[in-house]
Amino acid sequence: MIEDDDDPVVDEIPIFLSQALTDCLYVYQYPVRPANKDWESVHVAKASFKPKNQIVRLEISLDIDSDKYSASKGEQIAINTDGMQDLRFVREKDRDKAPYFQNCVMDKIVYESSMPCTDIDHYAVAILQDKELHLTPIKGILQLRPSCSYFDKQDKKKHDKNKTDNSDDEEKEPEAQQVIVKFARQETELAKKAREKSYETLIQKINAEPWYNSLWKHSDSDHADLERLKLFSATTSDGVTLNMPGREYLRVLVPPPLHEEADAKSEEILPLVEQIKRLLISAKLMTFNDLQAQLRFEEGVTVSESTLLATLGGVACCVRGLWTPRSADLYTRAGPVPPRLMCAARDHVLYLFTQHPYVDRRKVAAAVRLPPEDVLEIMQSITKYNPRTGWELLIPADIAFEAKYPDIIQRQNLYWEARQRQFNEMQIGENIPKRQRKKSQRDSVGSDIMSPKPRCNSVSDEDSGRKVKGKGVGKRTRNMSSSSVQDFT
Repeated sequence: MIEDDDDPVVDEIPIFLSQALTDCLYVYQYPVRPANKDWESVHVAKASFKPKNQIVRLEISLDIDSDKYSASKGEQIAINTDGMQDLRFVREKDRDKAPYFQNCVMDKIVYESSMPCTDIDHYAVAILQDKELHLTPIKGILQLRPSCSYFDKQDKKKHDKNKTDNSDDEEKEPEAQQVIVKFARQETELAKKAREKSYETLIQKINAEPWYNSLWKHSDSDHADLERLKLFSATTSDGVTLNMPGREYLRVLVPPPLHEEADAKSEEILPLVEQIKRLLISAKLMTFNDLQAQLRFEEGVTVSESTLLATLGGVACCVRGLWTPRSADLYTRAGPVPPRLMCAARDHVLYLFTQHPYVDRRKVAAAVRLPPEDVLEIMQSITKYNPRTGWELLIPADIAFEAKYPDIIQRQNLYWEARQRQFNEMQIGENIPKRQRKKSQRDSVGSDIMSPKPRCNSVSDEDSGRKVKGKGVGKRTRNMSSSSVQDFT
């Protein structure tokens, strides 16, 4: 890695990866327990686990002999929860009916877990020892909070008691009631997926999974020490020194998605023309320097700047020194709007930027006569909105490129003027009825369509506000070209 003068390397520490506990290592968090209270004096009477749903349940014993414990209150809570219990022990099959408090007194606090984070791919437990860092990926993160489920048991008990009392009061035979038979509709796939993701279904799945008793060992026990040794990597002699560049190290550390990696590999072997097209279609607008930096060539192969510019002129367009793909390469598939109309509208917008630094989207929509959503799509692909001026190009104009290659800029301006003339002819053909096209073609040239004019890099407010109306039939007018910002931007 390249050392930065402002951030020197202080020390180099080898990193090892241990996978002995990868599938069974969880991080427990206790957000409601004070940090200054340790677990040295805590006695975990019972630990249970639901592996499929990753839920942990800990029963922590209370010191009922403490002078801070209210025995009468503890007994009252147990009676409200379980009633007067005579049986202290129950059979295995009757465990669901067992009392919540086995000793007829509130002698425990139950902690149950929840999952605050499901994406744990970037988390690991690290141990630094003897200038070696050992990492172990974790299976999950669990937050444990006190559970007051015994209150639910009290409510259920009261509800059952009230139901029993009401049934005793109604000794007479109930009256006959009309029965309505309803047939359930066949469930669709969409409704089935929504039902499976509902809260009620998730709760049913969690409750259906049985609890598995776990073995709890104190952190100072020998068993815990043996488990902690698994956090250290067993192989530490095969380490490889990191000698790759910083950019490559970041790529290996955080690899790109599979489709992006495939595209990157394919670009390395693609011809120059295909690379340029893909880069410009992806970025929509690039400077020459950025485009040149993104190109990839085989080892030992170099492409001169003149060759690159000649290739660019054949597959891309230049607007204010910035390169953009040809519209015909962007709109190739048939859609609600024909591709030729989308290409003409995009070229019209790009032509306007050769005349003015910003345009007005509403007036562009009036000129190209496309649906507003299609006009917005074209604008957002190459422009951004500035509340003070209007829609401007995504990146600033490359003035240095314009000054360095004036001949290329001149050829590109001629190309845009030709495209604008095609746009004008297409608009004229759509506006004039078929029977009257030959007769009224001249009269409509200066009224609705903008004729191209030589490119002006800087436009003053005085020039942008000037309007000249055409008067003679057949005379070329500057009605639209001199007011393109007001009428077509």
